[in-house]
Amino acid sequence: MSAPQGTPDPLAPATQTRKAIAAAQRQQAYRQRSKRAVTQAIGDEAHASRVTLLALLASGLALLSDETAKSRHEAARNTARRVINELVTRYGIEIEDRT
Repeated sequence: MSAPQGTPDPLAPATQTRKAIAAAQRQQAYRQRSKRAVTQAIGDEAHASRVTLLALLASGLALLSDETAKSRHEAARNTARRVINELVTRYGIEIEDRT
């Protein structure tokens, strides 16, 4: 015997009872999670994923190229420095001294 109309069958797979999420909604949720991860990684770079570190570095470098945001350049430099130090440490990158 099946469930009354309008109620999900308790034996039906969960995928059949959920509404499909549109691809645009999934992408929007992914972007929101990524932005949140970047924000949370500031000052806690050691626990951030590689993708998050690279996004944080990219946003810091973009901020440094924005001449209208000069008041935030020092913070962006510090963040970029911490991210680069974390990447160098995590992946054992050897940096030559070119001076």
